[in-house]
Amino acid sequence: MNREHHHRDMQTAGLLAAAAPATSEQLLNPSDTSTDRPTVVTLCGSTAFWSELAEANFRETIAGRVVLAPGCDMKKAHPLWAEPAAAEKLKLALDALHRWKIRACDEVLVVNTGGYIGDSTRAEIAYAHHLGRPVRYTEPVGHAVILDRPGLDPVRIGPYEHESRAEEIAAGLRRQLHHTAHVEGTVITTAAFRPDLDHLDPQVPKDPYALAHAMDKDPDGDGTGRNFPDLYARLCAQEPEAYASDLWKRACWAYEHMQADPADE
Repeated sequence: MNREHHHRDMQTAGLLAAAAPATSEQLLNPSDTSTDRPTVVTLCGSTAFWSELAEANFRETIAGRVVLAPGCDMKKAHPLWAEPAAAEKLKLALDALHRWKIRACDEVLVVNTGGYIGDSTRAEIAYAHHLGRPVRYTEPVGHAVILDRPGLDPVRIGPYEHESRAEEIAAGLRRQLHHTAHVEGTVITTAAFRPDLDHLDPQVPKDPYALAHAMDKDPDGDGTGRNFPDLYARLCAQEPEAYASDLWKRACWAYEHMQADPADE
């Protein structure tokens, strides 16, 4: 056997080995690295983006990944889900089936065309994170500022389009740690935005009355700027100090006026 034939036979053997079907155990245990196998990716996203899901499937497959994707577009009429009761039953079954696809994968790819992520997809993202599956997105989701407070739930602010802006706000909030009452041991970092988690609006309003309304709705604040994280700290991180201080005084006046005469809100 000459060298060329031997090389070709080795290539063929390699392809056959790569094409060998994965066992159920390997699929349901992505951490099993005892055999070389391709990465398994589960697609998540609204079936309103059926063509975009197909495009993502195509691109992931071309990249050498095994793709698990939604198999039914219930937004299109079909005899199998023509009856409302049947449609509801099938939807629950498909949701459960997709959870299995998430369990069977190495990572999740969210098709978030135009930045849209619906409630079902948010729940799937949360499930993927719960299982420890990495989550990617077809379109950028932005960045968040995270305040980790000992003994309390983290506070997340975002999304910020650019990482540099998130870092800028985080730096401003760290400076405010020295001037605002806060939980001892608070750590402020930045990370990728998590669409499945609650976030505070990244932009503190600049209109005094809008800011006063935000004070009124803030469960962690009393309108005095003494609590952390609070609107005052975020405002100071967002705007120049002199402007933020002046705006805060006007907002506090509006807040006190609202409390004195609620009917005038």
